[in-house]
Amino acid sequence: MKTLNWADLDQDQRVAALARPEETGAAAGAARDIVDAIRAQGEPALRAYAARLDGHAPEQFRVPEAAFDAALEAMDPADQEAIKAAADAVRRFHVKQGYSAYEVETWSGVKASRRATPVDVAALYVPAGSAPLVSSLIMLAIPAQLAGVPRIAVVAPPNGSDGVNAALLAAAKLIGIDEVYAVGGAQAIAALAFGVADIPRADKIFGPGNAYVAAAKAYVTALPGGPAVDLPAGPSEVMVAADTSADAGFVASDLLSQAEHDANAQVVLLADAEATARAVMAEVETQLDTLPRADIARAALENSLCLVCPDEGDMAEAANLYAAEHLIIQTANPETLADKVRHAGSIFVGRWAPEAAGDYAAGPNHTLPTGGSARAYGGVTVEAFQKTTTILRASKAGARNLAPTVERLAALEGLDAHRIAMAKRRETASEETATGQRGPRAAARRRKTAETDIALSINLDRDGPNRIDTGVGYFDHMLDQIARHAGISLSIDVEGDLEIDAHHTIEDVCLTFGEALAEALGDKRGIARFGFELPMDETRAGVWIDLSGRPYAKFEGEILGDRVGEFPVEMTAHAFRSIAESLKAAVHVKVEGDNAHHMIEGCFKAFGRALRQAVRVEGDRLPSTKEHLA
Repeated sequence: MKTLNWADLDQDQRVAALARPEETGAAAGAARDIVDAIRAQGEPALRAYAARLDGHAPEQFRVPEAAFDAALEAMDPADQEAIKAAADAVRRFHVKQGYSAYEVETWSGVKASRRATPVDVAALYVPAGSAPLVSSLIMLAIPAQLAGVPRIAVVAPPNGSDGVNAALLAAAKLIGIDEVYAVGGAQAIAALAFGVADIPRADKIFGPGNAYVAAAKAYVTALPGGPAVDLPAGPSEVMVAADTSADAGFVASDLLSQAEHDANAQVVLLADAEATARAVMAEVETQLDTLPRADIARAALENSLCLVCPDEGDMAEAANLYAAEHLIIQTANPETLADKVRHAGSIFVGRWAPEAAGDYAAGPNHTLPTGGSARAYGGVTVEAFQKTTTILRASKAGARNLAPTVERLAALEGLDAHRIAMAKRRETASEETATGQRGPRAAARRRKTAETDIALSINLDRDGPNRIDTGVGYFDHMLDQIARHAGISLSIDVEGDLEIDAHHTIEDVCLTFGEALAEALGDKRGIARFGFELPMDETRAGVWIDLSGRPYAKFEGEILGDRVGEFPVEMTAHAFRSIAESLKAAVHVKVEGDNAHHMIEGCFKAFGRALRQAVRVEGDRLPSTKEHLA
C-alpha cells in the first residue's frame, strides 16, 4: 500500500492520488457485443451466451418452485434465523422511507398534487459467483416490497449445471421472493432490457455485479426505450479514517473486509501519523495470513493507498474529495469528523460500527454508489423503486386567477399558443361569471420583502380548512380566530425575519391579508357592506367595518403589557390599521378589559364576526346609491 503525506501534495496531486484505477475498456466492449447480439437475435443468442459464460442454459431459465422448497429444507435453522433477523432490521430501517402523496392549493381554485407509485417490474441482479451474496438479495428485495412493486424478478448467475446457489434460493423463499432466473453476467442484463425467453422486460434494474454487468447496465439504460438502472456501479471501495486512539486490529480488519471482495476493490487509509499507518499495516499482514481469500485481498491492496493527514480538517477534505462508497471513522471524536463529510455512500461512526455490519444486518442499504458518484447519488432506498406523478386540478375561478401570470410568462417567452390556451379559459370563465355563474370569491397573494416571504390564499365562500404558519404562535392563533369567526378558509405560509422581533412579519401578513380580501371581494356586488360585533366577557371588544373602499382605521382602548407569547401587544392596533389600509375599508375597533390576552383575542374574534356580516351576499346590486363602492 502506497503511503503519501497529504500536506506535501498540491491540489492536482491530491486528485491524482485519490483517482480510481483506470478501466481498460475491455469489459465495456464485450458487454456491448453481448447486448447487441441478444437485442438482434433474441433467445438463441441468450442461450448461446448462457451456455458459454454461465455453463447453464436450461429450457426454462426460471427456477422451479420445488428448488426453493428443497433449498430451504436443507438450510441450517440457525442460518435461517440469521437471514430473518437481518431482513427484519433492513425492513425496520427502510419502512420510514418512501415518497409521500400531498396536495397544495397553489392558487385559489388551483390544486397541485403528487402521488407515488411503484415501477411495474423491478429486476434485482444478485451476484452469486465466487461469493453468493445473500445479503444483496435482502438489501434489494425488502425496499422493493415496501415500495409495493407488483413484480420483482431476481437474476443470479448459476453455478454451472447445479443452478442457482441453494442459500440464495432459501433466502428468497424466507423473504417472500419466488421469481428467480438462473442467468448472470451481461447476458442477464440484456435479457432484462428486452424481455427475452421467459425473462420479463424490466422497467428498472438494480444490483451490483462485475465490470461486465456494470458496463451492460450503463449501455442498456442509454438505449432508446431502455430500462432505468439504480446507480453507477464499479469495484467496491472503503476509506478508513484512523488516529492514534484507533484499534489497529479493527482498522486492519475493516480494510481487509473490503479488499477480499475483488482484486479490483480499492481501500484507502487516512492516518493521523506515519506511526498509526505502520501499526495498521503490520496488523494487515498478520491477518492476511489467516484469510482464505488472501490472494484476492493482496491484489486489491496493490491498488490501494495510505494518506497521512495529521489534521481532522485534512481528513475531511480527503474524504469529500474521494467520496467513498463506505467511510469508516475510528478517531477520538468520530462524530465531529462525520459532520464534516458531505460525500459518502454510507458512514460508519466509531470503533464499534464496522462496515461489515452494514453489509449484512445493521439496517441501512449496502447497495451504494462507487467511483466517486457519492457526490451526486445515494444508496438504494424505497424511493428508488417508486416514481412520482404530479396532478393539476383547476376550477373555473382557479383558471381565472392563474391566467394573468401564465399569459404574461408565455408572452415573455414568445410562445403564443401557450398564452392562447390559458387566455381562452380566462375569457370563458369571465363571461360565465358576468352572466351570473359566479364562482367562489377567492384570491391568492404572494408578498416578498427584504424581511418576509408570504404566501396567502383566502376563500370567502368556504368555511375552512385553515392552515396558518407565520412563525409567531399567538399571532397564528389570532388569525385562525378571524377565519373561524368569519366563516372563511385561510392559508398563510411565512418565512420571516424573527431574529430581532415579530413586527415585520405581523405588519406584512396583515397587509397581504387585506390585499387578498380586497381581491376576493372583486367588485363587491351584492355584499352587505357593513359589519358590527360586540362580544361580552370580562373584556368588551367591538368592531365596526365598512367595505365601501375608503381606507380608515381607528383603534380605541389601552392594552397593558409588553407581549403575549411572541406577539408584541403594541402591534394589535397596527395590525388592524394595516388590514384597513390594504383592504381599503373603514375599520373601527374599541376594546376594554384588564387581561391583555383576552383583550387582543376579543379584538380578532370580533373582527372575524364583523367580517362575516360585511361580506355576506344579499343580492346582486352594489349597495350604494352611487352604484359603486369607492
